[in-house]
Amino acid sequence: MTCLLKMRAMRDQLSVNERKLADFILENTQLLRDYSSSQLADAVGVSQSSVVKFSQKLGYRGYPSLKLAVYESYAGAGIGGGDEPARAFAAAASPLSQLGQKKLEVLENTVSINEVDQLTAAVEAIRAARCIQISACPGSVSVARYLTHQLLELGCWAVFDEGGNLQHRISNSLRDDDLLCILCDFGGEESLVDVANRAREHGVKVLSLTRYNYNAASIHSDIRLYVVPSDDDEDLQRLLFRSAQLHVIEGLISGLLSKKS
Repeated sequence: MTCLLKMRAMRDQLSVNERKLADFILENTQLLRDYSSSQLADAVGVSQSSVVKFSQKLGYRGYPSLKLAVYESYAGAGIGGGDEPARAFAAAASPLSQLGQKKLEVLENTVSINEVDQLTAAVEAIRAARCIQISACPGSVSVARYLTHQLLELGCWAVFDEGGNLQHRISNSLRDDDLLCILCDFGGEESLVDVANRAREHGVKVLSLTRYNYNAASIHSDIRLYVVPSDDDEDLQRLLFRSAQLHVIEGLISGLLSKKS
């Protein structure tokens, strides 16, 4: 995942000072390599220690590592001129082409934010599981049904039910060779977090697919996959979010199919 994408995805979960730093870096990316940590702090109006803590929150040892990652992200964005798909979508000013452009951006960001080792671990966990319980928030029910159907088609034992009580009973019957898959948006749904905790008490491995932020569902998971939402209005954002969720699910199914052949 790129450093700049991570900043954009985490922006809503940052403190006021951290958001100031992220916004300044995103707006002045090409200039950052000439800034020391003290110069950046002065430019933004925060303390130098805030710069260091911000760097560490993003997963870097300190500001020099962050600065290098920002420069590499900026330099990499200009390599290859890979805008052919965007031009194809932009060929006509129709609802289809406009949606295609937005969808392409969300899918590219979602692909970038997910680590290869987490995707590989997810495929292996599904393949190894005796039983797979799928739990979802109301907005992700259609995606959960699709995943359940695909897993059953592949010969996996997969269970999904929208009722919270039944989900709790199923999670209590899982064993340590089973898998719990949680599909949700913000990841703070109390009932899903409770299901995850109950499952982990039985030694069950938990796989989550949520939006990219610090949330309870992903924190209580062994394998974490993410979707990067768009910046559009709520209705369109919901549509694009489901498209990205399906893309991740189909990536897992593709991994399972490739392992079978």
